[in-house]
Amino acid sequence: MNSKPRTLILESMYHQAGVDLLAQFTDLIILEDATETRIISAIKDVSAVFVRYPSKLSATAIKSSENLIVVSTSGRGTDSVDLEAASAAGIAVVNNPGAGRIPVSEHTLALLLELAKQVRRSDQEIRAGGGFGQGAISRRFHLQGRSIGIIGCGDIGAEVARKCSVGFGMDVFVYDPFIGELPSSIGNAQHLNSLDEILPLVDFISIHAELNELTAKMVNRSFFKAMRKDAYFLNTARGGIVCQSDLVEALKENWIAGAALDVFEDEPIPLESPLNRLDNLLMTAHTAGLTVEARKELSVSAASQILQVLRGNKPKHLVNSNIWRPIVPLI
Repeated sequence: MNSKPRTLILESMYHQAGVDLLAQFTDLIILEDATETRIISAIKDVSAVFVRYPSKLSATAIKSSENLIVVSTSGRGTDSVDLEAASAAGIAVVNNPGAGRIPVSEHTLALLLELAKQVRRSDQEIRAGGGFGQGAISRRFHLQGRSIGIIGCGDIGAEVARKCSVGFGMDVFVYDPFIGELPSSIGNAQHLNSLDEILPLVDFISIHAELNELTAKMVNRSFFKAMRKDAYFLNTARGGIVCQSDLVEALKENWIAGAALDVFEDEPIPLESPLNRLDNLLMTAHTAGLTVEARKELSVSAASQILQVLRGNKPKHLVNSNIWRPIVPLI
């Protein structure tokens, strides 16, 4: 063939391995500062797009393309792509599930441990010349024997449940209306039928649901009001699941004991955000899934599936499988 198809990478891939793989067979356009205007300008004659959260591939951008046949997300979630517009245009959308199970579950446990053991606080106190001789007033507590509610029991939620149950001896309760029986691997977890049952019951609530029309802003004022005042809230899923202003109110008014977030409504967080002024909030910068191992796995998976489609083959993780039609190979 005379020329290679073009692949548009929005911002960057998570690892050079994926970039190198795509570069062998396609011409790359790496678009930093990927605003809507710049995406619309760059997407016109590309055959493939890699989109990484928090970049968005809108319906307008998709309609601006002339040769686009495949879009890959960076992970499992597809909320960064207008799936309806892509499907209407016959464009394959692929995701990359599975790679987040270990790193995100481990990160969730790191947040749980920090809330219980206050490692960051000890480090800061020692560096300020203190921190010792406080055994009588320590408010640190065991995770063993505590209870956690897991909202969403896919790959990641199930692994968090397993680690909490088997590894820490916690009482685990799961709410997920889209699954039947719980995996046997997660120990003695109980599957409850409603949020009303689980929220007032547990010491921790941890979100592991996908962001969609049903879960957007699901965690709101009434959600926090239903939790125990001594309970903690964790979110390593998607920021859009939580009404952030309601969380700020809940933490300011001490409706709950505290929270830990890896994801936010807007990323990065503005300096003036009220989140930055909450002492009972622990934050990480959407890094739960970004271990060295996972970044390489995600980038290679995304690149491999893009190349599968460009070769005319059905990809492994095709989200909108109803649109699939054989195409003339481009590579």
